[in-house]
Amino acid sequence: MSFIAYDPLLGAVKLTDIDPTGPGPSNLVAGTGSSRMNFSMEVLRGYDPALGGGEFVFAQSGGTIAAGTVCQFNESLSAAGVIVDTAVAWAGTANSGDVLGVAMAALTVGQWGWFQVGGHAVVTCQGAPVAGNPVYWQAAGVVSPTLVASKQMEGAKFATAPAITLGSGSTAVVLSATQAVLLLNRPSAQGNIT
Repeated sequence: MSFIAYDPLLGAVKLTDIDPTGPGPSNLVAGTGSSRMNFSMEVLRGYDPALGGGEFVFAQSGGTIAAGTVCQFNESLSAAGVIVDTAVAWAGTANSGDVLGVAMAALTVGQWGWFQVGGHAVVTCQGAPVAGNPVYWQAAGVVSPTLVASKQMEGAKFATAPAITLGSGSTAVVLSATQAVLLLNRPSAQGNIT
């Protein structure tokens, strides 16, 4: 889909853009950055005519990620003492409590991009979900309505079945049989139950 965001500091941002070198003023000063003042886990709001409003965060890819992959964010500390949030396909570790988001674009290791954490997001799925179904981990970065103990995606539910048409006319987008829409509200993986 074509989410577009506008921020007073960043200007108009196409949320499928990829930044190969990383965020923030340190790379801007060195002349190697994206020329935008983005920071790790920075929040940005955007809008798509068919999906409505959404909320997005900026993070670095820790592996090859396809658009629509449900990702977990792993934190590390750089040699310069900077916290870096790295996105990888959700591994489905039971009771992990991982913070989750959906990749807006295909990324390779080290690239920076936007991940959706709020609103309606197109995701890769398996099975036959319908609107209102809960969301569970199924495979690396892939979700399903099929219950998997201790691996629920909390703060999310299916908003559509797969293979629907979003929009109309020349701007219509037809999802594949492995794509559906989730409603996200800052999702996380299920944590421990005590």
